Amino acid sequence: MPPTSLFDNSHRPNDLVMPACDECNRTTSTADLTVSLVSRWDYFTGTQSNRDHGKLAAQVCRQAPELIEEWMAIIDPREKEQARDHLRSYGVSVPVDAGVVTIGPLTIRQLDLFAHKTTLALYFYHFHNPLPTKGVVAGYWRTKEDFAPTGIPQFLLNILPSYGTLRQGKWSEQETFEHRHALNEKDGIFGCFARFRRGLFVTGFAVADRARIPAE
Repeated sequence: MPPTSLFDNSHRPNDLVMPACDECNRTTSTADLTVSLVSRWDYFTGTQSNRDHGKLAAQVCRQAPELIEEWMAIIDPREKEQARDHLRSYGVSVPVDAGVVTIGPLTIRQLDLFAHKTTLALYFYHFHNPLPTKGVVAGYWRTKEDFAPTGIPQFLLNILPSYGTLRQGKWSEQETFEHRHALNEKDGIFGCFARFRRGLFVTGFAVADRARIPAE
Protein backbone atom coordinates (compact mmCIF):
# COMPACT_ATOMS: atom_id res chain seq x y z
CA MET A 1 0.00 0.00 0.00
CA PRO A 2 -0.33 2.22 -1.93
CA PRO A 3 -0.84 -0.05 -4.96
CA THR A 4 1.86 -0.10 -7.64
CA SER A 5 -0.69 1.18 -10.19
CA LEU A 6 -0.72 4.53 -8.38
CA PHE A 7 2.86 5.23 -9.45
CA ASP A 8 4.29 6.21 -12.82
CA ASN A 9 4.80 3.11 -14.93
CA SER A 10 3.78 1.05 -11.85
CA HIS A 11 7.24 1.57 -10.36
CA ARG A 12 7.40 2.26 -6.62
CA PRO A 13 9.93 2.03 -3.77
CA ASN A 14 10.01 -1.17 -1.75
CA ASP A 15 8.48 0.45 1.32
CA LEU A 16 5.11 0.36 3.09
CA VAL A 17 4.71 -3.30 2.19
CA MET A 18 2.45 -5.29 4.46
CA PRO A 19 0.97 -8.83 4.42
CA ALA A 20 -2.53 -9.45 3.09
CA CYS A 21 -4.59 -12.56 2.36
CA ASP A 22 -5.69 -13.49 -1.15
CA GLU A 23 -9.31 -12.61 -0.36
CA CYS A 24 -8.38 -9.10 0.77
CA ASN A 25 -6.29 -8.54 -2.35
CA ARG A 26 -9.07 -9.78 -4.62
CA THR A 27 -11.90 -7.86 -2.98
CA THR A 28 -9.99 -4.56 -2.94
CA SER A 29 -8.34 -4.75 -6.36
CA THR A 30 -11.10 -2.69 -8.00
CA ALA A 31 -10.80 -0.08 -5.24
CA ASP A 32 -7.04 0.14 -5.88
CA LEU A 33 -7.66 0.53 -9.59
CA THR A 34 -10.33 3.18 -9.02
CA VAL A 35 -8.01 5.29 -6.87
CA SER A 36 -5.16 4.92 -9.35
CA LEU A 37 -7.42 6.50 -11.96
CA VAL A 38 -9.27 9.09 -9.85
CA SER A 39 -6.01 10.41 -8.40
CA ARG A 40 -4.79 11.05 -11.97
CA TRP A 41 -7.79 13.21 -12.93
CA ASP A 42 -5.85 16.42 -13.34
CA TYR A 43 -6.03 18.96 -16.17
CA PHE A 44 -2.29 19.61 -15.88
CA THR A 45 -1.17 15.99 -15.80
CA GLY A 46 2.02 14.86 -17.53
CA THR A 47 2.77 12.54 -20.42
CA GLN A 48 3.57 9.46 -18.32
CA SER A 49 0.47 9.93 -16.20
CA ASN A 50 -1.69 10.17 -19.34
CA ARG A 51 -0.08 7.03 -20.72
CA ASP A 52 -0.69 5.15 -17.46
CA HIS A 53 -4.25 6.48 -17.31
CA GLY A 54 -5.00 4.97 -20.70
CA LYS A 55 -3.73 1.56 -19.59
CA LEU A 56 -5.63 1.70 -16.32
CA ALA A 57 -8.85 2.79 -18.03
CA ALA A 58 -8.58 -0.20 -20.36
CA GLN A 59 -8.20 -2.44 -17.31
CA VAL A 60 -11.30 -0.92 -15.70
CA CYS A 61 -13.23 -1.62 -18.92
CA ARG A 62 -12.41 -5.29 -18.49
CA GLN A 63 -12.68 -5.55 -14.70
CA ALA A 64 -15.48 -3.13 -13.79
CA PRO A 65 -17.14 -1.66 -16.91
CA GLU A 66 -20.00 -0.33 -14.80
CA LEU A 67 -17.59 2.26 -13.38
CA ILE A 68 -16.82 3.57 -16.87
CA GLU A 69 -20.55 3.93 -17.53
CA GLU A 70 -20.96 5.90 -14.32
CA TRP A 71 -18.01 8.22 -15.02
CA MET A 72 -19.20 8.94 -18.57
CA ALA A 73 -22.84 9.56 -17.61
CA ILE A 74 -22.67 13.20 -18.70
CA ILE A 75 -22.35 13.31 -22.49
CA ASP A 76 -24.43 16.35 -23.45
CA PRO A 77 -22.15 19.42 -23.96
CA ARG A 78 -24.67 21.65 -22.18
CA GLU A 79 -24.72 19.36 -19.15
CA LYS A 80 -20.93 19.32 -19.09
CA GLU A 81 -20.84 23.11 -19.03
CA GLN A 82 -23.42 23.13 -16.25
CA ALA A 83 -21.21 20.74 -14.28
CA ARG A 84 -18.19 23.02 -14.77
CA ASP A 85 -20.25 26.02 -13.68
CA HIS A 86 -21.37 24.09 -10.61
CA LEU A 87 -17.75 23.56 -9.57
CA ARG A 88 -16.89 27.20 -10.25
CA SER A 89 -19.76 28.29 -7.99
CA TYR A 90 -17.95 26.55 -5.13
CA GLY A 91 -14.68 28.32 -5.86
CA VAL A 92 -13.02 25.63 -7.97
CA SER A 93 -10.95 26.91 -10.90
CA VAL A 94 -12.09 24.95 -13.97
CA PRO A 95 -10.61 25.49 -17.46
CA VAL A 96 -13.22 25.99 -20.18
CA ASP A 97 -12.21 22.78 -21.95
CA ALA A 98 -11.76 20.59 -18.87
CA GLY A 99 -13.32 17.15 -18.97
CA VAL A 100 -16.14 16.19 -16.62
CA VAL A 101 -16.81 12.86 -14.91
CA THR A 102 -19.54 11.69 -12.56
CA ILE A 103 -18.63 10.21 -9.17
CA GLY A 104 -21.72 8.19 -8.29
CA PRO A 105 -22.61 5.40 -5.84
CA LEU A 106 -20.45 2.76 -7.55
CA THR A 107 -17.33 4.91 -7.38
CA ILE A 108 -18.13 6.10 -3.87
CA ARG A 109 -18.27 2.48 -2.69
CA GLN A 110 -14.78 1.81 -4.06
CA LEU A 111 -13.34 5.02 -2.61
CA ASP A 112 -14.91 4.29 0.79
CA LEU A 113 -13.34 0.83 0.75
CA PHE A 114 -9.94 2.24 -0.18
CA ALA A 115 -10.12 4.89 2.59
CA HIS A 116 -10.63 2.19 5.21
CA LYS A 117 -7.94 -0.01 3.66
CA THR A 118 -5.48 2.90 3.75
CA THR A 119 -6.17 3.57 7.42
CA LEU A 120 -5.76 -0.08 8.37
CA ALA A 121 -2.54 -0.38 6.36
CA LEU A 122 -0.97 2.71 7.95
CA TYR A 123 -2.08 1.53 11.39
CA PHE A 124 -0.27 -1.75 10.76
CA TYR A 125 2.81 0.04 9.45
CA HIS A 126 3.17 2.30 12.48
CA PHE A 127 2.04 -0.14 15.20
CA HIS A 128 3.70 -3.21 13.61
CA ASN A 129 0.51 -5.13 14.34
CA PRO A 130 -2.92 -5.37 12.68
CA LEU A 131 -5.89 -3.64 14.25
CA PRO A 132 -7.41 -6.09 16.78
CA THR A 133 -10.86 -7.52 16.07
CA LYS A 134 -12.24 -5.50 19.01
CA GLY A 135 -10.95 -2.32 17.38
CA VAL A 136 -12.79 0.18 15.23
CA VAL A 137 -11.75 2.08 12.10
CA ALA A 138 -13.17 5.03 10.16
CA GLY A 139 -11.97 6.26 6.77
CA TYR A 140 -13.03 9.27 4.69
CA TRP A 141 -11.96 10.58 1.30
CA ARG A 142 -12.01 13.92 -0.48
CA THR A 143 -11.06 14.99 -4.01
CA LYS A 144 -8.84 17.93 -4.90
CA GLU A 145 -12.00 19.85 -5.80
CA ASP A 146 -13.26 19.51 -2.22
CA PHE A 147 -10.16 21.30 -0.91
CA ALA A 148 -9.74 23.74 -3.80
CA PRO A 149 -11.74 26.68 -2.33
CA THR A 150 -10.10 26.90 1.12
CA GLY A 151 -7.27 24.36 1.15
CA ILE A 152 -6.58 21.51 3.56
CA PRO A 153 -7.87 22.39 7.07
CA GLN A 154 -4.93 23.53 9.18
CA PHE A 155 -6.29 21.92 12.34
CA LEU A 156 -6.05 18.53 10.62
CA LEU A 157 -2.36 19.06 9.92
CA ASN A 158 -1.82 20.32 13.46
CA ILE A 159 -3.22 17.21 15.15
CA LEU A 160 -1.29 14.91 12.77
CA PRO A 161 2.26 16.32 12.97
CA SER A 162 4.39 13.34 11.90
CA TYR A 163 5.27 12.96 8.22
CA GLY A 164 5.85 9.95 6.01
CA THR A 165 6.27 9.02 2.36
CA LEU A 166 7.84 6.23 0.31
CA ARG A 167 11.62 6.23 0.05
CA GLN A 168 14.27 3.82 -1.12
CA GLY A 169 17.75 5.21 -0.73
CA LYS A 170 17.78 8.62 -2.42
CA TRP A 171 14.60 7.80 -4.34
CA SER A 172 11.51 9.53 -2.92
CA GLU A 173 7.92 9.36 -4.18
CA GLN A 174 6.54 12.22 -2.10
CA GLU A 175 5.00 13.79 -5.22
CA THR A 176 2.88 10.66 -5.64
CA PHE A 177 2.14 9.72 -2.04
CA GLU A 178 2.66 11.27 1.37
CA HIS A 179 0.89 11.15 4.69
CA ARG A 180 0.66 12.83 8.07
CA HIS A 181 -0.07 10.79 11.18
CA ALA A 182 -0.18 10.67 14.97
CA LEU A 183 -0.47 7.76 17.38
CA ASN A 184 -0.87 6.91 21.04
CA GLU A 185 0.85 3.56 21.53
CA LYS A 186 -0.45 3.10 25.08
CA ASP A 187 -4.11 3.41 24.12
CA GLY A 188 -3.79 2.12 20.54
CA ILE A 189 -5.17 5.31 18.99
CA PHE A 190 -4.14 6.30 15.47
CA GLY A 191 -4.97 9.06 13.00
CA CYS A 192 -3.73 9.76 9.47
CA PHE A 193 -4.17 12.07 6.51
CA ALA A 194 -2.82 10.86 3.15
CA ARG A 195 -2.49 12.38 -0.31
CA PHE A 196 -2.57 10.22 -3.45
CA ARG A 197 -1.02 12.03 -6.41
CA ARG A 198 -2.80 15.39 -6.89
CA GLY A 199 -6.35 14.14 -6.99
CA LEU A 200 -7.37 12.24 -3.85
CA PHE A 201 -7.02 12.59 -0.07
CA VAL A 202 -7.85 10.15 2.73
CA THR A 203 -8.42 10.87 6.41
CA GLY A 204 -8.63 7.95 8.82
CA PHE A 205 -8.78 7.07 12.48
CA ALA A 206 -8.45 3.74 14.28
CA VAL A 207 -8.71 2.64 17.90
CA ALA A 208 -7.45 -0.75 19.08
CA ASP A 209 -10.32 -1.20 21.55
CA ARG A 210 -13.71 0.34 20.82
CA ALA A 211 -14.38 0.40 24.58
CA ARG A 212 -11.98 3.36 24.78
CA ILE A 213 -14.35 5.50 22.70
CA PRO A 214 -16.54 7.55 25.05
CA ALA A 215 -20.26 6.87 24.73
CA GLU A 216 -22.26 9.86 23.50
